[in-house]
Amino acid sequence: MTTQPQTETSTESGLSETTLNLIALGAAIGSNAERAFRAHQSRLEELGVSKEDMIEAVNMALRVKGDPHSIIMSLAQSALVGEGGGCCGGACACEDAGGQKGDCGDDCDCK
Repeated sequence: MTTQPQTETSTESGLSETTLNLIALGAAIGSNAERAFRAHQSRLEELGVSKEDMIEAVNMALRVKGDPHSIIMSLAQSALVGEGGGCCGGACACEDAGGQKGDCGDDCDCK
């Protein structure tokens, strides 16, 4: 039995199968759905999508997913500590590692 190469088709919405699977990959990240992530990663590999493109979709999902965390951390900081007290009164992860506040990208809004 020979296998045919995968071809990309458009859906009724006009979105390609690649686009739909990249969206689903990001949605799997957003919802912490490991099985869905693995399934869409596998399908994207079958479609010939590069790891770099998949990483871009994952990074976008992480930025979207991180916004609510950043907002609630800012609320907690201002409500419980006030301005200038570090991340909710403690040190940033980057400070713990010897860096400067805000350098580590841990979305804690330290400056």
